[in-house]
Amino acid sequence: MMEVLIRNAEGNLSMEDRDYAAKKLGRLDKYFHQATRVEIVHREHKLGHRIEVTVFADGLTVRGEELDSNIRAAIDLVGDKIEGRLRRLKSKIVDRHRKKGAPVPVELESDAEPKEAPFRIAERKHFLLKPLLPEEAALELEMIDHPFFVFKNENNNRIEVLYKRKDGSYGLLQPEV
Repeated sequence: MMEVLIRNAEGNLSMEDRDYAAKKLGRLDKYFHQATRVEIVHREHKLGHRIEVTVFADGLTVRGEELDSNIRAAIDLVGDKIEGRLRRLKSKIVDRHRKKGAPVPVELESDAEPKEAPFRIAERKHFLLKPLLPEEAALELEMIDHPFFVFKNENNNRIEVLYKRKDGSYGLLQPEV
């Protein structure tokens, strides 16, 4: 059974709604071998209730969020969104496993259009990685108008990613090896 943690960041989540969320999202553990926990964050906004859910299982982190005027509708929407993502992920893993070792059919003559690969790198960019402070990286990010900026942190000499969050604040990704 997966542990369900509910944080009530900026709102009043009743015990009934907490139980509903725990029951709805606790069922996600059927998609994993080792599901450790689900974190649910509730925030009240002018437009309604924002539910943010993060699932930690099998070494993966799956996240989703939804906003609705009805709190249970928001819980249902985010639960369905994450379940859809997990179903797609599971089917990709199963397909990859089935194809492993199987011969790839070669079509000599075909009028059919070639299928596009599900993962395609459309562009590659090379750039100079310069040592910066996170504050300087934020200025660079604002100048290039991209959603993220990769830099070498001058304080710890590690490669980090600064990104712009939906609420206008910044996030910092600090990989651990």
